[in-house]
Amino acid sequence: MMVEKDKVVSIQYTATDESGAVVDSNTDFEPLEYLHGYGNILESLEKELTGLKISEGKKVLLSPEQAYGDFDPELVIEVSRQQFPQEGEAIEMGNVVQSSDGRQLFVTDIDGDKIILDGNHPLAGRTLHFSVTIKNIREATGEELAHGHAHGHTHSENDHCGPDCGCHH
Repeated sequence: MMVEKDKVVSIQYTATDESGAVVDSNTDFEPLEYLHGYGNILESLEKELTGLKISEGKKVLLSPEQAYGDFDPELVIEVSRQQFPQEGEAIEMGNVVQSSDGRQLFVTDIDGDKIILDGNHPLAGRTLHFSVTIKNIREATGEELAHGHAHGHTHSENDHCGPDCGCHH
């Protein structure tokens, strides 16, 4: 069996940046399981893994455009702590907040009453080096295909998706 659309693929990976610093890895955890061909991982990485077999590995270099995009300084804004009702006191560096239009913003700096929010992905503007090993490939279930992602868990007979499944109904 090989990595192709409609297969559930399990991968172990390490991603490093231009300096060689590890920015993401699951080597100390269970493999990441995803439904291939549905945009559940970076599209450019997904394309590079197509055709691989179990136990095969690949090193993939992704430019910022192929990964999380270029850094956009216009997505960095300064707001007042008063703009955060109730939880304003609890805002800390590294928090993720949601803008009024639903975007995720990262708290990147706090200076007294001023809070700097960044709408860029934390890895935006960075070239990433992925080292990936295919750990398993299996047929997707009909339910996984219908939902567009791997479930990675079993459903009971009567409850197709539990409350924490994350499936889109």
